[in-house]
Amino acid sequence: MGSPRFPIMGADIPPMLGRTKIMQRLWADLTKATPSNLSIIGPRSVGKTVIMNALAQRAAREDSPFEFVVYWHLGHVAPGSDDDFVAQLCDRLRAELATSGGDYSEHREYLGNHSFEFLKEVTESLNSEGKAILMLWDGFDKPLGQGKLSGHLWDQMRTIFYGKKHKIITATRARLSELIRSQDAITSPFWNIFDMNPVRVACFDKTDREAILAELSGRSFEASAKSELQNWTSGYPPLFLAVLNQIEVIQPAGSVDHQIVNAAAEGAVESIAGVLNDLWSDCSEPAKDLYRYLVEHGEMLAATLGKSEQIQLTEKGFITQAGNKTNRACRLLECFIQKQGNAGGSLVPLFGFWDQYRGNIRGLLELRLNQLTHIDERLRRLISRSIEDVPNFPHECLTSMRGIAERALDLVWEIEFSPGKTIPAEYVEYWRRTLPTWHNEKPLHAHLLAYQTVPPSRGLQCGLLQLLVGAAERIESRAKRVSKSTYVLLNTVHNFGNLGQHFAGEEMHEGAAVAATMSCLELAACLDRELAS
Repeated sequence: MGSPRFPIMGADIPPMLGRTKIMQRLWADLTKATPSNLSIIGPRSVGKTVIMNALAQRAAREDSPFEFVVYWHLGHVAPGSDDDFVAQLCDRLRAELATSGGDYSEHREYLGNHSFEFLKEVTESLNSEGKAILMLWDGFDKPLGQGKLSGHLWDQMRTIFYGKKHKIITATRARLSELIRSQDAITSPFWNIFDMNPVRVACFDKTDREAILAELSGRSFEASAKSELQNWTSGYPPLFLAVLNQIEVIQPAGSVDHQIVNAAAEGAVESIAGVLNDLWSDCSEPAKDLYRYLVEHGEMLAATLGKSEQIQLTEKGFITQAGNKTNRACRLLECFIQKQGNAGGSLVPLFGFWDQYRGNIRGLLELRLNQLTHIDERLRRLISRSIEDVPNFPHECLTSMRGIAERALDLVWEIEFSPGKTIPAEYVEYWRRTLPTWHNEKPLHAHLLAYQTVPPSRGLQCGLLQLLVGAAERIESRAKRVSKSTYVLLNTVHNFGNLGQHFAGEEMHEGAAVAATMSCLELAACLDRELAS
């Protein structure tokens, strides 16, 4: 048998099918009087890379306002530092200049220095000449998720695009603000250059589906066949295309009815098991339980769904909403789950053996996070990212720890001190009276007494919190709400954060990542209670 009509998996990027509305939106925003910087958002395997490559081809045409198009998939080899990021970006722009018809040898020589100063000089020179660059940053999740890139880098990147002809489009699985792990990075104004309404990529809509079916010359699809095709796949690209490939095998030509679609879908389950498994694994345990409930009961009121669970399942086409009711929408997923033997069950926390523990622990962590009702949204997102990395990416899990500790400290000072983070003078005086007999053995505490406001160093802030809650020897608590438990957990997370930033030369075990994440959850739980009070 030959190659399938519609490639789904493989090294080569397939041509774009459908997506007319999305391309119209992208091109309109890039070519209007004041062009926008855009972010494309969509779940795994939905076709973001296909769209980005199609956009690169469109922008390379003669009628394009862009002289240069730089496509960069950062998910392949993510930059490990600010300098690495700048170096890779310089190399990509340098390669693009080399393929153009003009003489850009001087620009290319500058870029060979891998310096931001030279990168900025080149981009400003091109801008002044009216030669715009379109940057397409695909797989942008990975560098943001690693937390290794500083706010200073993003401040620098902003100067390339803000108020310039050069434009940037990113592709990620979630909003940029939800992916940034570093508290330092999230404060950069770089993120404000993007249009507030991201371009969302989800299932094929009716126009997309009709355009794709038209590619199958020699076949006509009955209305019942189209309905069944939607019921089986919900229009999710790899599922939809896999069933069409199977239809080509079953029905080389002629009319296609619902029975042929059903047979093709049943025959396609095995070929797309990997895709279904990845999509299902990306769902949180509460989202999985919600879907299992729908499989068992048929429907539920939309108002009873958690927002996060609804987004996770809707964007993948697993559920659909009609009026105030929510129903399951992907029969292929139901078949996959039934073959797994867990269609009707919830999380079964069998931790008697390591493989069982490893397989179930992420769901347990997600359920614990779901219990926290007053948690700060930024803190929730950071912890959620760490949980997503358990158990397969233990080192990446720790890269969130510093951001979690920083956000928790900021919340503590909001609770305990004024917006100016001024340390009450009576607190400092009390510590001076109490510490003299032994503070020389604690230089950190002695150093803190010189501050009238919260010190900028996060390490010093942990020391200040220790004094505030009375966790230091012979010191009584002066905290209004924050407890000693919060200090102990926050200090632990802070130390894990330091480990994540400087971890090299040895393998991080999943168990340590679980312990770190559990500490984050219980830190959030403490703050949850203390903020609620």
